[in-house]
Amino acid sequence: MELDQLWEDIFSEDAERVRRAWRGLNQQERTSVLHLLERITCDAQRIEAQRTAAQFALDTLAGNSTALPSGDSLPEGALDFARSLARETAQRLKATFGQLGATLKHDGTLVTQSDIESDRRLSDAILARYPSHGILSEERDKIFRGQEWCWVIDPIDGTTNFTWGAPAWGVLIGLLHFGQPVLGVADFPMTGEQFYAVRGGGAWLNERPIRVATVEPDQRTGEPLIQKTQLFACCTRTLQRGSPDIPLKLRIFGATGYHLALVARGACLGSLDIISHVWDVAALWPLIEEAGGCIRTSLQRELFPLQPGQDYGATMFSVLAACSPHMMAYLERRLSDRF
Repeated sequence: MELDQLWEDIFSEDAERVRRAWRGLNQQERTSVLHLLERITCDAQRIEAQRTAAQFALDTLAGNSTALPSGDSLPEGALDFARSLARETAQRLKATFGQLGATLKHDGTLVTQSDIESDRRLSDAILARYPSHGILSEERDKIFRGQEWCWVIDPIDGTTNFTWGAPAWGVLIGLLHFGQPVLGVADFPMTGEQFYAVRGGGAWLNERPIRVATVEPDQRTGEPLIQKTQLFACCTRTLQRGSPDIPLKLRIFGATGYHLALVARGACLGSLDIISHVWDVAALWPLIEEAGGCIRTSLQRELFPLQPGQDYGATMFSVLAACSPHMMAYLERRLSDRF
């Protein structure tokens, strides 16, 4: 099928045309189409007609069991394995928390011996369990090889905090299917919080479901009805141009993963981190979306699906998260000088 015809059918708001186009796609193409449709429904920069058509297509395909890997179609035991591995790794790291020196990497960030050892342990455990899977990590292979299943790991999210004894740090483990994030676990041992999500299975904190915050629009102005005591998480670079023009209390925790987790659980209405890599966000991407939120990067093309052969160590971007499409549009407008 020609590409133009495919998208004409997908956005036709005709259920039979949508299903016919769907039947002509292979599994990898289906995964990419579904994720693009999901992103469009959360993209406040799109016109309303596009968001409506994308939602129609998603609703039409909702009953298709082959649409996207769910908790039942992931590799056997993947969620339990990732949760246990993240928890065990995080607990092991607590033994050296705040006690190790760090060295400066070429990009200006810190790395400790614990980062390197934890990366090795995580990688070894994954390959022992799933020997045919790929691994993308901050401390080892940074090039995506195009595998059907690929794990993305950050052995210590928040290394500076870990080095100096600040508690906001954790272990991030994400799983990609044809380059799209379908599972994520983020374990923050000093706060006793483990966040996790599987595509189609909701977002969870420890053993309870979580949702993003709800913010209603002002019926007169259309602006979000924000309380000035509500929170927005950001990095120190966000403040380099001064305080952003948003009526929210700013909080800096020093770990991109933790900022995103706070949005997913409803503690913050949004977050902005100016310099991020794929291992900072892959585990949190499904968490944000399953919790009902939106997440975007500053890249000209979509971050996901990842592109085979690309060096993701050299791919840096800003990441903005919000509790709703309406809030995303509001934040993009108010933060246009830095996102």
